[in-house]
Amino acid sequence: MGCKVTMSLVSERQDGPIGDDWKYVVEAKVFNEGLKGKGKIKVKKHSLPSGVTQDPHGPPEPVVMEAGSCGDNILVRIHVAATEVDTFIDDKGAASMDVTMKCPGVGELAVNKDTEISVGVRESPGITGETSVFRLVVRLVAECG
Repeated sequence: MGCKVTMSLVSERQDGPIGDDWKYVVEAKVFNEGLKGKGKIKVKKHSLPSGVTQDPHGPPEPVVMEAGSCGDNILVRIHVAATEVDTFIDDKGAASMDVTMKCPGVGELAVNKDTEISVGVRESPGITGETSVFRLVVRLVAECG
């Protein structure tokens, strides 16, 4: 039996003045004595007003990734690329985060971990210096199966 990690999106939010048309991509890689699995969730352009926390647009389907042997410690590297869509030049930002967790052993309950990732996005061209912060809550569930 092997461990699997399911990645899903819990909520999205942005705070700032640069606009309310957003799209983003979340990529994850699972490491357990080397790369074991990877996955990607793409969220299409949608309205995300400043100061509002909402369910992810879609909502997007979760992705399931291989994670190696049950009972092992794993590292999940998450990368978020967020874009505020403009008429001429899109405003972009990116951030990465490493999350460590333990895969449960055979017969043990699944392990859940929610992580918030913040991405600074700067207005382009950078004449005005305005920025927004895009926040995404990602849920990781490790289970032996």
